[in-house]
Formats: sequence, structure tokens, C-alpha cells
Amino acid sequence: MFNLLRMDIKRLKKSKSSYVILILSMLLCLLAFMALYIALNPDLQAWMREHGFIFQFNGTDSSQIQMTLIDTFQNTYIQSFFALFIGIMVVLFNCHENECGFSKNIFSIHVNRSHYLFSKIISLSLYFILVISICFIETIVLNLCLSSFFIVNPINEIILYLVMLWFLTIALVCLYSALSIWLKSKSGCIGTVIVYATGIWLSIIQPLLGIIGWQHILDYTLMNNINILAQNVKNIDMNSILVMIVNVGIYIVVFIVLSLLRLCKKDI
Repeated sequence: MFNLLRMDIKRLKKSKSSYVILILSMLLCLLAFMALYIALNPDLQAWMREHGFIFQFNGTDSSQIQMTLIDTFQNTYIQSFFALFIGIMVVLFNCHENECGFSKNIFSIHVNRSHYLFSKIISLSLYFILVISICFIETIVLNLCLSSFFIVNPINEIILYLVMLWFLTIALVCLYSALSIWLKSKSGCIGTVIVYATGIWLSIIQPLLGIIGWQHILDYTLMNNINILAQNVKNIDMNSILVMIVNVGIYIVVFIVLSLLRLCKKDI
């Protein structure tokens, strides 16, 4: 498995998609950070109103209580681009091997197909852990350049937030890996990623679940866990965090099992 892992990491280093996703993440993090700063800065808002402009970002304005650094990162990058970028990168990385027939050559050499799956999950998870870390450091640097406009969270909250975010990253990588293994089609996978990561599916499922009174099931989805992460970390609600760990852990196991079921078929 270590040979496969080394090969996948090497592919990630040479892949143009890896650098495109990283640069886009940093650029969009910068733009979203500045947009939120403008929306919450009372002096800039007063100047804009004097010149006939109104600017808001995600429904926020300068009348709100000052936000923390974790809230800023959550509202700018995580809720907007996090799940989408992970899905696109995983699909492009995995489907490329199916299209060129490289995966069949791997399976003919390596009998244990679980090694193939875990190599993909580990390498892609490490890559996105690096991307998230770089973007969070970028947010810290931007905040320092603006004289710490956003409140800096205690170090224990930042560590807990990043660890839980990395855990959710692994779950999303497992989800999209299972998707690419079952569908194989790059266009079909990308379409599914867009529908899932942008929340389009919620507008369809939520009313249907509301009719039968099962809408509370949505509280246990991966996307909801991502959305409430900052709130749970800020409050240091260990009960909610433990429930989240168990919930996300179950998703990881389920997605891995689904992937292995498909990989064990001889006609893969």
C-alpha cells in the first residue's frame, strides 16, 4: 500500500489540478475575507452610504457583534467552497485513472484492492488538510494586517476547530471517492458534486421530509455537521462534538464499505 500511496502523492505533486485548487482556494479566501471586512467595518459602511452604496456579505452588516476568526473562516471559505472543491478534486483525480485504464493495471498487480482505496483516501485527505491549513494561516495573516479586526479565538478552540475540520475532510473524501468508484463517469460525478455541495438537493429533500415529519434527519448530514462546527467549537459543547465525531465516523465507515463492495467486483 505504501508504494501506491507514494505514487498517488507523487501524482498530486505533478497534477495541475492540485495547484489550481490551492490557488483558487487562497484567492477566494482572500476575496471573501475582504468582502466580510468591508461589510462589518462601520467606517467603510458609513463612507459607502454617503456615496449611495449598500454592501452586505452573507446577510451580515456593521450593526452585528464583532465576529471571531473561526467565524470568519467558516463564513468565507468553509460554507462556500469547502465541500465543492474537495468533490471536484477527488472526482478529477480518481476518474482520470478510470478513463486512461490505469486503475485496471493497478488491480492486475495488487490483489488487495482495499490498498488502492485507502491510498486514495489518505493522499487526498493529506492534500486537503494542507489546503485548509494554508487558507487558515492566510486568514490569520490577513487579520493581523488589518490590526486584528476579527477577534482571535483561544488556541484550544482553534486546535479543536481544525482537528474537527480535518476529520470532516476525511469523511468528504470518502464520500466522493465512493461516488467516483460507483459512477466512474467524470461528468456524472461532477454534476452530483455540484448538486450536493451547493445544497440544491436540500431544497428538494427538505419539503418531502417535512411532509412526513422527518426533517430532523437532516441534522445528522455531513453538510449540517460542517455548518454547525464553528458554533459547537466556540461553545466548547463536548456532548455535541462527541455526537459529531460518532456521526462522521459512521459516515466514513459506510462510505469505505460501499467503495470496497464495488471494488471487489471482478468487472471493475
